[in-house]
Parts: sequence; structure tokens; C-alpha cells
Amino acid sequence: MKELTLQEIKDVELDILKMFDAFCKKNNIRYFLAFGSLLGAIRYKKYIPWDDDIDVLVPREDYDKLLSIFQDNERFRLYAFEKDPKFHFPFAKLCDMTTIKEETIYPIKDIVMGIDMDIFPLDTFDNNIDNARKEVKIIQKYMLRLGRTKLTKPLSNNPVKYFVKYILMFFCKVIGGGYFVKKIIKESNKSEQKGSSYLGAKVWCIWGERGIIPAEVFKETIEVEFEGQMFPAPIGWDTYLTCLYGDYLPEPPKEKQKTHHDFKAYRL
Repeated sequence: MKELTLQEIKDVELDILKMFDAFCKKNNIRYFLAFGSLLGAIRYKKYIPWDDDIDVLVPREDYDKLLSIFQDNERFRLYAFEKDPKFHFPFAKLCDMTTIKEETIYPIKDIVMGIDMDIFPLDTFDNNIDNARKEVKIIQKYMLRLGRTKLTKPLSNNPVKYFVKYILMFFCKVIGGGYFVKKIIKESNKSEQKGSSYLGAKVWCIWGERGIIPAEVFKETIEVEFEGQMFPAPIGWDTYLTCLYGDYLPEPPKEKQKTHHDFKAYRL
């Protein structure tokens, strides 16, 4: 197998996005470029130079529709916990199966993954901002425990902390990742949730309170350029990026210009 370069990985991911975009337009599924992908589109009209992934947000109703109607084929496969309980993430990944991806820190057991694009459901938070913040903390608690089920060893050089984290990791592994994924999805998509003021990627609250986004941001879509093609973004993209990154236009210092992912990818 041939190991792929960063640029080759980006090219594969862009092909996934183009296929996804065509599928969504054909089936009336709304989605938005999100996170670093949207930041790259606004700042560079392409990938952030040191980034290596594509993220999109799909409103929950459309997300459920996507999971129900997408048909896997020889090249593309849609992974989601709702479709395959062995897939221990609370969001979906659309993979190019002509490649293989080997995660270093968070390996996915029992599933062969290709280079992928992350697809996050866009869910509602409680209208009360204090309650919304509590929701974030609850989900982050389950995310932390889910992360422990994926580690191959505790991330600490301190012997005492290593031992404590090993015990916690052991019990989380015994319970199983699927348990925590169920908890995250349930907390993110409550049937009794009536909120309409705030939206966000609740299933993956890596941004904490910053990920609680005013709902009007997503009322409409606007086309933005990304790698020479136009893709949908939230009409309130400036508010969205400001919530997540603050002053998002200046580049970070050179020492911070690096990917937060750790994997190798190969062409089959």
C-alpha cells in the first residue's frame, strides 16, 4: 500500500465532500461547512494549510434522513452508531473505501475505515442559557469517558496519575464505548427538548460553551468558495466563527500551525 501525503489526503477528502454535496442537493438535505473547514473557506477559500479534515453540520431532521436513505457502494460508506453499533462515535463519518486510515491515538476497533469526512448533527440547546451550559457539561462528561475507551494507554507521565487514569480507563472499557455513545446521543437529541434559541454540534462539545450558537446563524445558507467550488455555509458564518474562535482572521503563531489529528492513510 502507498502512504498518502497530506495533499493527497486533502484531495480524497475534497472528492468525498463533492459527492456528499451532490447527494444532499439531489435529496433536499441541508448542510453547512463547519469548524475549520468553514474557517478555511472564509480565510483562504480553501483548506487551512496545516489542516487535514473536512467537517459539516446537518440539521438533526436532515441528519436522520441522511442515515436512512444513504446507500453504501464500493467506494463510499457512511458510518454511524445508529447504523452500526460497533462504530463508537456519536456522529457520522463518510469514508472513501479505496483508502485505509490508521488512527494512532484513538484507533477504531472491529471496523475498517477509509479517509473520511465528519458529519455532525445540528441539535437544539435549551432556551435558558444556564441550562444549555449544563447540557454541555453533561455531554462533555460522557465524551471524556468515551475517550478513555479508545485509549491504548493513559496519557500521563506521572506514576500516580497514570495509575488513577488506568483504573478509570479500565472501568470505562468494561462498560464499553457503545454505552457512552448512547448517552451522548440521548442527551443531545431529547424528545422533550423544546429549545429554539440555540443550536450546535451537541454530540461533540469540544468547544464547551463557545459551541452554543444563536439559532439565527443557521436560518439560511449562503454559498462560499472552498477549493475552487461553492459550498453552503450558515448565513451567520461571521457570528459562528466568532463564537468558536474569537478574532478568527489573523493566523495563529507558527508553533500552533499544526493539525490536531494523528493518523496515517494509504491507497489500496
